[in-house]
Amino acid sequence: MNLFVKNKGYSIIELLVVIVIIGIITAVALKSLRTVNDTARTEKTKKELDQLAFAVSGDPNLTSGGARTDFGYVGDVGSMPPNLDALVSNPGSYATWNGPYLRDDYLPSGGASNTEFKVDEWGTAYNYSGNTITSTGGGSNISRKVANSVNDLVYNSVAVTVTDVNQVPPGNTNKDSVRIVLTHPNGTGGNITKTSYPSSGGFASIDSVPIGQHNLRVIFLPQNDTLTRKVTVNPGELTNVNVNLFRAAWSSAPSTGGGPQSVIIRPMGSGNWSNNDDQGCSSNWQCVDESSSDNDGTYIGDNDDSWQTDSYQAENPSASGTIDSLRIFINVRRTNGNDEARTVIVVSGTRYYGSIIDLNSVTSYTVFSTTYTTNPATSSAWTWSDINNLEIGVRLNDDARCTQVWAQIFYN
Repeated sequence: MNLFVKNKGYSIIELLVVIVIIGIITAVALKSLRTVNDTARTEKTKKELDQLAFAVSGDPNLTSGGARTDFGYVGDVGSMPPNLDALVSNPGSYATWNGPYLRDDYLPSGGASNTEFKVDEWGTAYNYSGNTITSTGGGSNISRKVANSVNDLVYNSVAVTVTDVNQVPPGNTNKDSVRIVLTHPNGTGGNITKTSYPSSGGFASIDSVPIGQHNLRVIFLPQNDTLTRKVTVNPGELTNVNVNLFRAAWSSAPSTGGGPQSVIIRPMGSGNWSNNDDQGCSSNWQCVDESSSDNDGTYIGDNDDSWQTDSYQAENPSASGTIDSLRIFINVRRTNGNDEARTVIVVSGTRYYGSIIDLNSVTSYTVFSTTYTTNPATSSAWTWSDINNLEIGVRLNDDARCTQVWAQIFYN
């Protein structure tokens, strides 16, 4: 048998080897192509999951004047969408629904009949359950959380502190003369109005508030004088609002009998700890001592993956009387990563921390506070000597920033 092809010079075996090699190369190329296609589908699905999550709770990167402006379906309606369809079509003739909440690349210009937004890049329907949207079409789950929890989106708190123009709280006599009214979506297409009255120290709290920008009214009843402002509620945080009425509502009344008053003290020098980085100032305390926030004009920041503490000498107030409480404030925000913050006071060389504040959703500067009704070092009432030797400060973790620190002492 002649193993050579005439006039060609190649053996059949050599031709078979070539064919086998070509087959192997083709198989590898097809496998690589499938891998590339799967990678592209995975990345596009992840992008679609981000868009769906932003449609539900808003895009935190959309801000104006340092405050977040986009809160998606939850911000308009006040509840989680019952299904993904509710992101593109009104689920119940809701008056507060302001969709569609998805970008145009999902939907035809004429309406919401397209169902592309409900399926991943493999054509499999997304699984929307509670706080998570999941793609299963690629063989392994790709999940995107809308927030840390549903409660972070629909059950937040707004704390309001009311004083008059002289920063004096209302006291027992005048606390019923102030009405605090917050209006927000009720979860079923309408709005709900919640009313609260402050304590003698001017404190009031309103619970179960969804994310979004809501209307807050503070009404001084004797004069029917109303102060209105927008309150931005971010996911999973206590929103603190300080309201000063435009009149000497109660401090103008005779106060020689020992009526309620308050005084604010701010940093005036370096304390025992100065571990954070300063930005825009020569000393850390000078970055946080301003009475009006300059945001990122001057701030301190933690550029380490561990907790770092700053404490500052505080002003000595010119006041006398019986101290009711001390409240320390910090104005902080996240940069990236798992940012956290805590208030700090230093009494007799010992640091006392407030609760840990999760800043993951706090993209713009927000005020948080801790109240001490007694001196934590003695468990007794504060004295003016305690206040004169007090250090106030902040403790930051990861890449958190702080632009203001101050304390307010309430006394009679």
